[in-house]
Amino acid sequence: MTADGNGEVIGEAAPKGRPVAEALPVGLPLAPLSPSAASEALLRRAMLVVAIGLSSVLGYFTTFALLAIALAVFAFFALRRATVTIPFDLPAKLFLGAFTLLFISAVVTMRQPSDLLQTLNFSAMLLYAPLALLFRRAAGPANSRKLADFALFGSAAGLLMALYFNYVEGMQRAGLGSPITDPIRLSNTALLLGFFAMIGAAAATGRQRFIYLLGPLMALAVIFASGSRAALVAFPVLLFVAAVLLVRHKLLAAAVSVAVLAGFGLIAYFADLAGARSSSMFDILSRLAGGDNPADLGTTIRFILYRAGAQAFTDAPLFGHGWGQLMTAIVPYLAVYELVHAELPHLHNDALNFAVASGLFGLVVYLLLLVLPVLSCIFSPHDSQYRTRLYGCSLLSVSYLVLGLPDTMLSFPLHNTLYVVLTAVLLNYCRDERA
Repeated sequence: MTADGNGEVIGEAAPKGRPVAEALPVGLPLAPLSPSAASEALLRRAMLVVAIGLSSVLGYFTTFALLAIALAVFAFFALRRATVTIPFDLPAKLFLGAFTLLFISAVVTMRQPSDLLQTLNFSAMLLYAPLALLFRRAAGPANSRKLADFALFGSAAGLLMALYFNYVEGMQRAGLGSPITDPIRLSNTALLLGFFAMIGAAAATGRQRFIYLLGPLMALAVIFASGSRAALVAFPVLLFVAAVLLVRHKLLAAAVSVAVLAGFGLIAYFADLAGARSSSMFDILSRLAGGDNPADLGTTIRFILYRAGAQAFTDAPLFGHGWGQLMTAIVPYLAVYELVHAELPHLHNDALNFAVASGLFGLVVYLLLLVLPVLSCIFSPHDSQYRTRLYGCSLLSVSYLVLGLPDTMLSFPLHNTLYVVLTAVLLNYCRDERA
């Protein structure tokens, strides 16, 4: 019985170098699925569907669904501990170490026991090991293509959600005012899935591989529908990553990337994106270059938060102020007319969130998490899927870095959970040999 729930062929083992189908008589019945194998396959498919296929639709609820499935995976393997051992490889140790540092800083800074509950936002990192085992037991040479199929479906689902918000709900920005998502979460998730679909362009052959180019295009449509400038800035950066890692001729990749970046800049400048939000980026940059304050309200608020956050970090540089005091810590550094900004949920910068909440411990965790997928991939087998696996891991790290500069990614429960799950999928499912 195979780990992914597929029945094995009954009979003698195939001679070395010959497929089983050629070694055994045609028509020999397959063994029925055992309840254990069927349950394992169901958990794996549920994780892939929720994390990649439906995360744009489920929005905030994706976090709870993924954690529930991950806990079920842990319980499944715990009940089978006599025959199955959950290994702790390099990424599992790094995720565990990252959570431990956050927990230590939370213990030091807690004012009441309930403050420790904030660390549950990072609990997915504790469940990486059973998730890795779940996907490693179903590894196979065709899995990169399967991942791309899920991502392409997820991109289409995100586009349908954006169109629903715009044309059915009548929202000016897709997701604005929705109880299950927001424009930033919707656009960032769609952008990530769209470029994950590009894996199919390298994993597939023939003309059918070009269908996966629809992934980034659908993601771009979601970005325009949601009016997210951060995702718009990240789009050409991720396009450059895809060109460098997926196109074999590097000179051609560089030339295409430069041309695409130049063309994309012109498109972004002339686009009417939710009240010309895209073109306002150029006005902001020109004002900053001239030493003036940015005229855009959102950017002005961010600079206020960054200034106050940097000052708050110097008050508690080692362990921080605690995640429960993330915004109250900046109050002493806000003018009276700026106090309203302390009511925001976060500092709109990932590194600053970790620094103010957990001090230097938090910054170490932030940097560790960013390099974890790529570092772990480098030490993974150089099999037939290594190139697409390296692209996927690089995509994770770069996208979370860029999108986390003006907002929150790794410090947000939804994206933190997705980060752990997608890392487990890339490093364990998208490889040739099973555990």
